[in-house]
Amino acid sequence: MAGYYGPVMSETAKFFSLVDRFFDCLNGRSLQESVRVRKPDLAPYKVQNDQRFQFLQREFLGYLEQWMTAVKNRQGFSKSEQNKMFLSYQTYEGIVMTVNAFIEATKYLLGQGLPYVLSHDFCQDPLEEHFGRHRGLGSRHDNPTAHQFSYQENQLRLQRDLAFTVNPKGNTAGRNGEKRPTVVSNSPLKRIKRH
Repeated sequence: MAGYYGPVMSETAKFFSLVDRFFDCLNGRSLQESVRVRKPDLAPYKVQNDQRFQFLQREFLGYLEQWMTAVKNRQGFSKSEQNKMFLSYQTYEGIVMTVNAFIEATKYLLGQGLPYVLSHDFCQDPLEEHFGRHRGLGSRHDNPTAHQFSYQENQLRLQRDLAFTVNPKGNTAGRNGEKRPTVVSNSPLKRIKRH
């Protein structure tokens, strides 16, 4: 972007670059992913003084703090107009909390003898997916009671348990669960009689 549009887009390109590195630092999934996709920030964390911690705290959070300060110091804009020039307060605080908690947790785990930490393991997607299922069961109820939540949780548990016991019928098993032999032949199949 910076190369194509020049100086007019340099700040946007810098923002994209920082956010891309931020996501990479928090999304390493495997031991070899960083080599395979040629993005070193996806590598597992193996030492407590990893340089990516410096990037996250000083460069990335520092950039956001400078941006926030620049917006606050702008003259001639109302508070609501200034709020539109930066991330929401909740988003900013969430990012700061995420970065600092991730760094401290990773350093702690490495200090306890873990050989490496994959940053994607801290992902909250499974938790969000679980509560999304609750919202789906609750229909229009935005604020379920403890009783309603408990009932929904039991429904979800039962669905999950049944999903593991149901055998697929399809073309892989017979009606009684016996495996059908796989026979390859050039002869035509028999027609099924319909009643």
